[in-house]
Amino acid sequence: MEVVTGSLPSVITKLGELLIGEYDLQKGVKGEIRFLQAELESMKGAHEKISRTPADQLDNQDKIWARELRELSYDIEDNIDMFMVHVKGKKQAELQGMKKFIDTSVTLFRKAKIRRRIASEIKDIKIRVEEVAKRHDRYKINSDVAKPVKIDPRLFTQYTKVTELVGVDEASDELIKTLEEKNEASMQQHGKIVSIVGFGGLGKTTLANAVYEKIRAQFDCCATVSVSQTPDMKKLFKGLLNDLGKNTNEELLDEQRLIRVFREFLQEKRMKQVKQGPNLA
Repeated sequence: MEVVTGSLPSVITKLGELLIGEYDLQKGVKGEIRFLQAELESMKGAHEKISRTPADQLDNQDKIWARELRELSYDIEDNIDMFMVHVKGKKQAELQGMKKFIDTSVTLFRKAKIRRRIASEIKDIKIRVEEVAKRHDRYKINSDVAKPVKIDPRLFTQYTKVTELVGVDEASDELIKTLEEKNEASMQQHGKIVSIVGFGGLGKTTLANAVYEKIRAQFDCCATVSVSQTPDMKKLFKGLLNDLGKNTNEELLDEQRLIRVFREFLQEKRMKQVKQGPNLA
């Protein structure tokens, strides 16, 4: 889900600008600005996390909070911009004598009044920011409830009967022929890898499983494993061992020991392994 971040990055930067330069804010106001910076930075992180979550896994409260935070950031930026413009004001003309003194006095009075107003507005903004943060926590009723997990559609093809598939025989026979082209002794010694490459939805997994079902009887053991771009190797090898029927207490083994058990189990065995990698983007 793409969630517009509003003015949050800009607001955080502008709050930093208020702490330096010519704005001459009261010490207490600076402390509240630093608080706002830290609070908005944390909110920005939470907002970015929401933006990376698929829309079907977001509850309505997440969406409401993201919209409320976005609107708040626009309001804060408007207030900061107005304050900056008033404090800087128009550039002083080259005035002389009493006229220059009067103009300078009026400007200083005006700026002091504006600083008092911004101090009041910063306090109001702080209250609003705190309320937005508390409201999110107060109504975050689904924090302990498991959200729907998106199931990899490739998993369903593993349980489809080959006889129910249409048009797969010719492709699977061609792939089997490719697998058998190498010298038999060479295959036993070194194994062979064949990649089925293509965009999502083309039937790569279906084809691999069709081949798997046709030639699995030729091998001592077979296994199917789905590999993501950042796989959990321990989970991967535990799944392989389970597929191979190897009974072992995997919970007590680390990744390296699992690999060793896997290697020892496959000694002197012929194995057909189907690996499913990520689709092309």
